[in-house]
Amino acid sequence: MKTEGLHVVRPRAAGLDVHKMEITATVRLCEGEGEPVVQTRCFSTLPSGLEEMVAWLTGHGVEAAVMEGTGVYWQAPFEALEVAGIEAILVHARQVKQLKGRKTDVADSVWLACVCQFGLCTPSHVPPQPFRELRALSRQRRILVRQRSTVRNRVQKIIDRAGARIGGIISDVFGVNGRKILDGLAAGIEREVILASLTRHVADKLEGLGEALSLSLGDNDRFMLNDLLEEHDALEARIASYTAQIDEQMAPWEEQLRLLTTLPGIDRIAASTILIEIGPDIEAFASKEHFAAWAGLCPGNNESGGKRRNARTRMGSKTLRACLVECAHGAARTKGCQFEAHHRALAARRGYKRAIVAGAHKMLRIIYVVLKTGRPYYDRTADYDALMVKRNAPRWIRMLRRYGYIEPVDAELKAA
Repeated sequence: MKTEGLHVVRPRAAGLDVHKMEITATVRLCEGEGEPVVQTRCFSTLPSGLEEMVAWLTGHGVEAAVMEGTGVYWQAPFEALEVAGIEAILVHARQVKQLKGRKTDVADSVWLACVCQFGLCTPSHVPPQPFRELRALSRQRRILVRQRSTVRNRVQKIIDRAGARIGGIISDVFGVNGRKILDGLAAGIEREVILASLTRHVADKLEGLGEALSLSLGDNDRFMLNDLLEEHDALEARIASYTAQIDEQMAPWEEQLRLLTTLPGIDRIAASTILIEIGPDIEAFASKEHFAAWAGLCPGNNESGGKRRNARTRMGSKTLRACLVECAHGAARTKGCQFEAHHRALAARRGYKRAIVAGAHKMLRIIYVVLKTGRPYYDRTADYDALMVKRNAPRWIRMLRRYGYIEPVDAELKAA
């Protein structure tokens, strides 16, 4: 069936212009050789309005409905259509953008109905309902981690302003010893008592720490430090609870998580974030190039007059992109892997930031192959046996000595 010079893909289609409190819906019914029937109605976004909208669409025999991905407002109508058995199609707003001067809610819904009926756009990738709920958990956890980083920076600012430059002496101010120092400063404990409570790991730094702690904090600084440390502990507990909740719900996909953690720079939390963002089925993406384009990590296309211009990466999933860039930073610092050499060679020509994004692009394409084939990542440039021995040999030797398989080293020989 053809009408208006276009091929009809769905004879009974609908377009939804979704806002916070109102949905403008248009049905476009194209049957036979006559003109299409177009009807438009407005509905509330409250549950009663969604039920009324679904009943109205079902009464017209609508097969599919298109809506723009506007913030989080699309999720409730999308789920209502799924439950009713109507194909819900989410599209990028850039693909269906109206011309300036011709934009109204009704015009938007009519145009979206045409888009649905004639198949004029590519649907966005929407994971199943369980993963959409997990996305909210994972993204909220990342927000809490950012808040924790902000609190840590404020704590660092307080002690630096007071002259106790602890961060220049120990590597982690919020490690075991760093936290003992912070708690002692907040409580107004004497310097000697704080230094005596520290572990042997900072024995060679006691002189510098003693000098840094020679200045005491004022009452206001101690009050703010106590408050920030309490906020930090509360955030730590909330992050731990979110992590436990995510791990519990990700248990059925343990094998996919194990495959992802074989890549350098990806730990358990990053693997969960990546899998939650892309969904459980990697077959939803036609190729690794399509996967990279969806994530917004591949170079853009900008060519005119036979000349190729500088093209920035396109917009994609902000959470997935940020997570992969973080993982690329870690992979670039992993000795002996291909990501380190790739980053070093590219950074010399294109700069550090572009090299990191290129590393994230490379990692994303490897993730696609790993998940599709079900085989763990294997770096041909790395000696995995040597890495395993280097990581575990000290522990193995201690255990062999403990159980008598190796003679204890003489104290004099060890000192020499």
